[in-house]
Amino acid sequence: MSMNKQISTGIKSALVASILAIGGMAATAGTASADRLHYDSRGGFSFHIGGPRYRGERYYGSRRYRRAQRCHPRRALRKARHRGIRRAHILRVSRRGVLVGGRKWGDRVVIGFANRHRCPVRFIDHR
Repeated sequence: MSMNKQISTGIKSALVASILAIGGMAATAGTASADRLHYDSRGGFSFHIGGPRYRGERYYGSRRYRRAQRCHPRRALRKARHRGIRRAHILRVSRRGVLVGGRKWGDRVVIGFANRHRCPVRFIDHR
């Protein structure tokens, strides 16, 4: 009877050790891909392992995504109006940037925006 008891405790301890090992591997994989965990508003969880990272239809590194990071003339107009330029209008759009003209305190003003993401201001010319 003591021999059977030793065998059963050996099997039990091996079973517990294997369960702990599998649980440890699952926990490690869960922390490695924690950004892929998604909570559904209907009360469910889902996760995804592997594959490229998607941002809507465009994935990082694609040519389409890089093209979307240019300064759109509409955004340049919005930024000029936010800076206090009244009657802002597009003067020129080139591959280097966007020129916006308008009035500020009665004077003519031209603002040049670079053709990069978020339209950084290159220069402001008061005429």
